[in-house]
Amino acid sequence: MNIRDFFGMPLRYAKSSLEKENIPYKITYTESGSRFFSCDPAALYVVRAEEKDGNVRLLVNRSMGMSDSVRAVLEKKEN
Repeated sequence: MNIRDFFGMPLRYAKSSLEKENIPYKITYTESGSRFFSCDPAALYVVRAEEKDGNVRLLVNRSMGMSDSVRAVLEKKEN
């Protein structure tokens, strides 16, 4: 297991990978400070993973999506 492989991984997949290998882990949740993106509370992903003494700590955030205002600006640039 390479700890870097967990970066950006959906939380459900990261948890199942660790549980399959019987590796203990702890999850810490964080919040994005960005107000330009809306967040999906059901779509959690790993933003940081650390391993120490055989234990893994996952820092998790909600997946960000574009806000309506950002989407409008991007759509305007494409047209």
